[in-house]
Amino acid sequence: MTTSQLSLVAACFAVLTLVAVLAAVRELRGRVPDPGRPKSPMTGRIQRLKTELPEKWQRRWRHLVTTAGVVALVVWAWTGWPVHGLLAGAAVLGLPYVLNPGTAATQRIERLEALGQWLNHLAGVHQAGISLPQTIRASAKAAPGPIAPNVRALADRLRSGMEAQDAFALFADELADGVSDHVVLLFQSHAVYKGPGLSDALEAMAVTIHQQAADARDIEADRAKVRKSSRMVSIVICVVVVGCMLNDAWSGWYQSPIGQIVLAVLGGAFAWTLSWLRRIARTAPDPRLIDPLPAAQLTTATGGAR
Repeated sequence: MTTSQLSLVAACFAVLTLVAVLAAVRELRGRVPDPGRPKSPMTGRIQRLKTELPEKWQRRWRHLVTTAGVVALVVWAWTGWPVHGLLAGAAVLGLPYVLNPGTAATQRIERLEALGQWLNHLAGVHQAGISLPQTIRASAKAAPGPIAPNVRALADRLRSGMEAQDAFALFADELADGVSDHVVLLFQSHAVYKGPGLSDALEAMAVTIHQQAADARDIEADRAKVRKSSRMVSIVICVVVVGCMLNDAWSGWYQSPIGQIVLAVLGGAFAWTLSWLRRIARTAPDPRLIDPLPAAQLTTATGGAR
């Protein structure tokens, strides 16, 4: 390595050390999330990205991001070209998504099944004669795993004094599925009119959701072949690209300012192609029936809850 490359390595690791120290200080100070406060758009996007991975990868999300950052810095320092490092880091970060193209669909089915179970539980608790918010708060501890964080957040918002309509709307935004919007519309309607027969309506809706989950499982069984083909194509393309980049005869031209620009464009097109293959193999949720709460209304709702 030349002196300039060694200097770049030192600078990269100095930046990495500073970021690591700041992250460690932030963790040691502790963070207590406000359950009544909605997530920022960036936090919401990151959360959605995480939920498209299997649970074992979700638990290792920080390790995955850290590894991708380290790989990007090391490759950048070793080659002396930033795009090489960025593409290497992006490859590390995107590998779990390539290997698990059907995770989002499986998780959606599990959420539907959990939603049906929770509605059955709500119907049984509500027969005791307590109000819907009290029923939801009482059911939070026993909520099924796939939707347990969302139900607990809903219960905390209702407990903090947030308007029921806004709390239910936030719950719908978190699940972001037309099926869950049907549930929220039932909640909002009952919160306004408070008519009888809620337990029967909850049980009927639970039966419908369980049937939708069963139908979705049948569809996903047919889509498994498409996903397998998508995964194999993605892996083969990745291997070919890595082999080409390791061959100086193929990659030498990209080690120039113009070559870096071209490589960035090609890398972006390659990433778009992989995401397109992933979208083909993915089952989209039902269209939303409730418009997401605007930012101004979110701020007013959370401010009033405090």
